[in-house]
Amino acid sequence: MAIDFRQLRYFVTLADTLHFGRAAALLHISQPPLSRQIAALEEELGVTLFKRSSRQVELTVAGRHFHQQAVRIIEALDGAVRSTQATERGERGVLRIGFTMSAAWSVLPPLIKAYGDGAPEVDVQLNEVLPRELNDVLISGKVDVGIAFPWQRPAGLEYLPIHAEPLCAVLPAAHPLARQTEVAVADLAGEPFITLPAATAPALHELVIGCCRESGFEPRIRLETHLQQTIVNLVAEGLGVSLVPWSMSKMQLPGAVFRAISVTRMVEQGVIWAAGNDNPCLPHFLACARVFGR
Repeated sequence: MAIDFRQLRYFVTLADTLHFGRAAALLHISQPPLSRQIAALEEELGVTLFKRSSRQVELTVAGRHFHQQAVRIIEALDGAVRSTQATERGERGVLRIGFTMSAAWSVLPPLIKAYGDGAPEVDVQLNEVLPRELNDVLISGKVDVGIAFPWQRPAGLEYLPIHAEPLCAVLPAAHPLARQTEVAVADLAGEPFITLPAATAPALHELVIGCCRESGFEPRIRLETHLQQTIVNLVAEGLGVSLVPWSMSKMQLPGAVFRAISVTRMVEQGVIWAAGNDNPCLPHFLACARVFGR
């Protein structure tokens, strides 16, 4: 059957107006080509779509049924064209974001909101990963972009800093230093520290250890765990102290108090992506991240 979409559009316009002159004007053609196309369509279908007289044009029963189907077909085609073009522009599709737990307490929520407001038809899929796993999931294509601390990355991965916040001390609520509004890092010498392994988040680990060393002591590490939230939980149970990003204070966990420290040490986070990633949604996300990070 050789029915084309031009014939369907001609038919629907005529069915909507029931007037050859008005339909031809809307289609920007003359009446004779419109009449020929409608006749060809009826011949192809083997049915009469319109009752014609010198005074009016009416749809037949078959014409009314075909009108309903033709409208659905045209709407589906128009929708397919629009969604395909939107996909090419990165306005529609799927964007997979890998993030570390610390990002969930700081930069992730406002960044996702800012991006989502500008790209409401993109399906954003969030995947929480350990910092040490981020390289693998980016290189393998399991995620399109990551949000994490800066770290040693192989060739082919790009990094854009977008957020910085200070380190702070987290102490058991019963600790004597908890009564102070600001804690001197040197006063934590000899305290049992709870921190994360160097392999989990090298940049943050080095920042914490370096902060202690600059204050004249080597931290006595009692426990190591991969997640900042777990560190705070363990501190709340009185098992030690730690230095964590200030955003972790949002936990408001009973038993743990957060205090500013006497030296300013900033924790940086950024977005990471594979240079060869061809997801059309990625450039829009990166543009949003650049604006967010200003």
